[in-house]
Amino acid sequence: MSAALGDLILPSRDEASTGQREGHDWSDLGARIASSLVLATVGLAGAYFGGPWLAAVCGAAVVAMSYEWARMSEPEATQAAFVFALAGSLGAVLFSSWRHLDYGVAWLAVCLILSALRRRTLTGVIETVGGALYIGLPCALFLWLRNREPDGLETIVALFAIIWASDVFAYFGGKLIGGPKVAVGLSPNKTWSGIVSGALAGALAGYGCGYLFQVPASLHLAWLSIGLVVGFTGLMGDLFESFLKRRFGVKDASRLIPGHGGVLDRIDSLIAATILVGAVLAFGPPSLSPLFGAGL
Repeated sequence: MSAALGDLILPSRDEASTGQREGHDWSDLGARIASSLVLATVGLAGAYFGGPWLAAVCGAAVVAMSYEWARMSEPEATQAAFVFALAGSLGAVLFSSWRHLDYGVAWLAVCLILSALRRRTLTGVIETVGGALYIGLPCALFLWLRNREPDGLETIVALFAIIWASDVFAYFGGKLIGGPKVAVGLSPNKTWSGIVSGALAGALAGYGCGYLFQVPASLHLAWLSIGLVVGFTGLMGDLFESFLKRRFGVKDASRLIPGHGGVLDRIDSLIAATILVGAVLAFGPPSLSPLFGAGL
């Protein structure tokens, strides 16, 4: 049953090779838009209500991503890889939703160590440990960011605005302008025009967040810079996901989301941006509240 489910969800390696040789067209645009609207609605609703609602959204994402990673990294031992990845990541999400991120990270570490002991090579250990961190840590951090007082909701709204703007304009900028490729060996369709378009769109979205939060005029430039850095980080997260898929020989993480592929494919930019913002807020200046002005 596991193999049948995997065949349904994950493209075969032959399909992946074919897909990597084919150029993208506009045929998937309708599915991409429809899927994006649904996911954006769910994400915004979860972020607005927070608490158990956002924990449920993150938990659902963790289930899908854990299976996607298990199928990509350990096709010969998918069930065991999935169980350990899910246990660690879901536990981290639960602890973070209870406002105990430290316990969540500790639980995640225990699970990834136990899972890594199953592997017999250094490469296998790195894949197992890296996968658990790649899935569980950003989701736990995302909940921690939302629970921060008094700027949790504003932080998530800014993240969404910047990443969505970057993703949309990177997609259309790359399609319409074209030009030199960023890294053909990783992703044959990503162009420098898309990267530049996405980064500039992220900067403008950040600038707009400054107005939305009614910050002093002296901080508008700061938000422009924040948008640029966060947007670019998200785009690099997308490129990193392309590297992982090339490493495992698949075109998409799965087929769960029409027009996008898998959950890992859809939120790769958000994963990278969440790690960056979480690190800054955890280890940066003690108070960044002035950046959020009057809030929402």
